[in-house]
Amino acid sequence: MRAVVAGIANQQTRLPVQGFPHPYSPARHLPGRIEDMVGGVGFNVAAALAQLGAAVELIAPLADDAPGQAVLAAAHRLGVGTGLCTRSLERTPRSVILVDTAGRRQVNTDLGGALAASFDAAAFRATAAGADVCVLGNLDFSRPLLPAARGLGVPVVVDLQDVRGPDNPYDRDFLAADTLVMSHERLSGQDLPGFLLALRSRSRALLLVLTLGADGSLALAPDDADCWHTPAVDVGPVPDTTGAGDAFTAALAHALHGLRLPARRAVRAATAYAASHLSAGELRR
Repeated sequence: MRAVVAGIANQQTRLPVQGFPHPYSPARHLPGRIEDMVGGVGFNVAAALAQLGAAVELIAPLADDAPGQAVLAAAHRLGVGTGLCTRSLERTPRSVILVDTAGRRQVNTDLGGALAASFDAAAFRATAAGADVCVLGNLDFSRPLLPAARGLGVPVVVDLQDVRGPDNPYDRDFLAADTLVMSHERLSGQDLPGFLLALRSRSRALLLVLTLGADGSLALAPDDADCWHTPAVDVGPVPDTTGAGDAFTAALAHALHGLRLPARRAVRAATAYAASHLSAGELRR
């Protein structure tokens, strides 16, 4: 399987806290518990696809600084290609993730100039030609890549992240993807099946999946009268949920376009793969 992934790759610092809101303290001593790693949705998806056996090319805006070099080195270790990654930013994106004792996380991001980045369309088409799938983040620099991939006949999976409703103008271009994955976290109190049905009417997607964290996921295909639920896999206490959605997106793309599984089996496979990354001590990328 060949995959092209466009998204953010960044320097990521994980900082444990007791809970949210986090109380003030003039100093905290956390020996061995502050972790630096490479992360970002684009990198995480590319890394998971590589671990699943795909040949992956990553497209991400970087700077020629130490965090940018760390991204390139981590990608190299995984066998992920970085030929289309730019080095034009003033500083590579960064994030600090606060994780509490219940496994909840708050992601604090500094994307710098990454959202204004652009990529060479001809180089993208040359790389994407013949790929089995393109996985795109819902970022401005991904917008021109989606029609380019579709023009090549390459299926596109888009991670819409934390959607807020079916009529968000920001998401409109991305509704042309073949598969849409999104998180429920900003849909509190809404009718979730109703949201998916409304979004389906506005998109051309063959599969829409709304992840629900510990409650699994809801999904909808064009011929479905109603949403179908896939329960989560119980892995016991979860120390950190960071990156679970990225693992799910990667595994879904692999199941659909690498293993060629039908939609329901693909969602179950992605659910199992994401769960395997949530057991104690896992997901430290």
